[in-house]
Amino acid sequence: MKYRSFFAKVSHYFVLALVLGMVFLPAQTHALSSSPCQQLQLPVALVPGGPADQTISAQLCTPNSWSGEHQIDILSPGATYNRTYWDWPQQPELYSYAQKTLQSGRAVLLYDRVGSGQSSHPLSAAITYEGEAYILHQLVQWSRHQGYAAVNTVGHSYGSMLGVAEDASYKDVDRVVLTGLLHTIVTPGFVSAIGSAYPAALDPLFLGKTLDAGYITTEPGTRGGDFYNTATADPAVIAYDETHKDMITSTGLGEAVTATAVPSSLNISRQVTAPVLLIAGQEDGIFCQPQLLALDCSNSEAVRTFEAAYFPNAANLTAVTVPGTGHDLTLHPSATDSFKSIDAWMKAH
Repeated sequence: MKYRSFFAKVSHYFVLALVLGMVFLPAQTHALSSSPCQQLQLPVALVPGGPADQTISAQLCTPNSWSGEHQIDILSPGATYNRTYWDWPQQPELYSYAQKTLQSGRAVLLYDRVGSGQSSHPLSAAITYEGEAYILHQLVQWSRHQGYAAVNTVGHSYGSMLGVAEDASYKDVDRVVLTGLLHTIVTPGFVSAIGSAYPAALDPLFLGKTLDAGYITTEPGTRGGDFYNTATADPAVIAYDETHKDMITSTGLGEAVTATAVPSSLNISRQVTAPVLLIAGQEDGIFCQPQLLALDCSNSEAVRTFEAAYFPNAANLTAVTVPGTGHDLTLHPSATDSFKSIDAWMKAH
């Protein structure tokens, strides 16, 4: 019922210009303060050929010591998250993926997706899945123009869906890391998570803000059950997450879910040609529920075999699953293990 309810809600509810239009803002205090960082306001277009009249709020940080060639990871947050997901303020030495990446010798570009954080908030219907993938493409091209030898996209959940669509459409990245995303999309846990979405305008955190009904967020008190393995996750992290959640548009999310649910023989993922790493928590209730006929994520090779049908043209496909971990891999005590798997794969490919 929640699944149907969500889709009822959904039914209601370029490069030179980007480089020249870049604005640098004063650095802010954050977990990456030991590395050189710049706050950016990057003009982007919502559609190819459209005006660059929207702004992406981003943060570019470079390592104090590079590891080999200059590489950059572009970090795309998931639905109802902003860039804070990748640079969590609580115990950043454990939870900040960005901090670990800098220590490993790669740069990071963290950004708020359009419609979230400090980025532009146009009418919700203007933010589409294809459009968000195009924005990610513009960020990739911006990074190329900064002189990086390799540009990698690292996504979480919905951000991973954007990583799939970006490489499938533009084929301009060196590596694609997909966290918190598998193609076992019609599961009870997924339905439950989707059913937790409701208009952000009704949420106490967003009261008084001028948001149209197409902006959605999660109902209060649902993030722990949907995004975490509560047996291992820190309750303080879940509590902070609840009070610092963000929004997404029903248009973009609905289109992304639909595209991901397409059978493997027709799925957009077939067009991905870069090396791909899939990494998931073994206790991800959204995608991994073997007792409920979903994929058994305790077996990494079984996950890779299942997903291989969706990525037949990828240069390489690797799957890793992390024990004791739910959907939000970076926000569990196993965050360092997840990072080590990603970092080792980056260096091996």
